[in-house]
Amino acid sequence: MTRSLRPALIGIAAASVLAAAGCASRGQMPEVAALAPYNGEWVLEAAQPTGQRLQFVSPEGSGFARETGQKVGTALGIRADRFVLEVSGSVFRVSSDEPDYSFALPIDGTPIEVLTESGELGQSIALGWDSGMPVVRRTLPGSGWVSEHFGLTADGALIITRTAARTNNRGMDVRATGEMVVVYARSTGP
Repeated sequence: MTRSLRPALIGIAAASVLAAAGCASRGQMPEVAALAPYNGEWVLEAAQPTGQRLQFVSPEGSGFARETGQKVGTALGIRADRFVLEVSGSVFRVSSDEPDYSFALPIDGTPIEVLTESGELGQSIALGWDSGMPVVRRTLPGSGWVSEHFGLTADGALIITRTAARTNNRGMDVRATGEMVVVYARSTGP
């Protein structure tokens, strides 16, 4: 695919995901059979151009600590070029060569805590639902959160739309304007 087509593909695919998901109910898990098309191996097709970034603007000018930006930025930057996605009646599992992008989450939304090397809570990861689409949310204590909406287009692409929030100096999570989009195609071979 040529570089000039990637932004157009991303925009069209994202619009398709939103249109297709609009009729599903918000916050409820669909039937497990409806999630079967997510299963399989996925390969990176296109990523949003690196010049486009999320913007965080804190109300009342309270600002942000540098550490919150570093933690949220690191979580936003995790991406696998190839991964296997498995959805069943009990688990939502992503397996990849990128260690920070492999996880298994209970389908019922029970959060999983990830500890740092020093034993402190580094992040909490949970699965939720938005308009019938799975949403993985990483909560970074004291820093904010990053969420990934997994959506399928009519032509079979997997669109992962990332949104985020940073915790400002007053302790409030401030959602970013914009989003990051990554497009994956189903793998057809090694």
